[in-house]
Amino acid sequence: MALRAKQIMSERISVGPDTSVKDAARKMMSFGQPGLPVVNDKMEVVGILSEFNVLGAIREGMNLSTITAARIMTTNPATADIDTAAEDLIQMMLLNNYTFIPIVNKDRYVGMVSRHAIMNACVSPDYNTFAFSVQKELCACA
Repeated sequence: MALRAKQIMSERISVGPDTSVKDAARKMMSFGQPGLPVVNDKMEVVGILSEFNVLGAIREGMNLSTITAARIMTTNPATADIDTAAEDLIQMMLLNNYTFIPIVNKDRYVGMVSRHAIMNACVSPDYNTFAFSVQKELCACA
């Protein structure tokens, strides 16, 4: 059985569109995440705020305390379902240079999977459900 997003996703960490970029960046750093989904009141993913978005705002001289996540977020982000196989998540990340992917269940945000989470699952001592081909070729943990 292949590893699924629901088995490796983080808790439901996110920010709202009106969250200041400074507060969002602090949340990213405190949870050790490369970015965060931006969700509306219905828990629908409306964007993502990544380290790259924050660095761009800093480079542009924006005041991180006064600008909101909605102003600099990447809109229409890719998401994956809770039953998406880890192999498919890896493929999405490698092809698109994603650092994380928001995970949804019936279009509602439920968690996220980062590159780090997949690598952590792969090297975990009690880990044994990852597809053999991915273990051997990508993780070298077979």
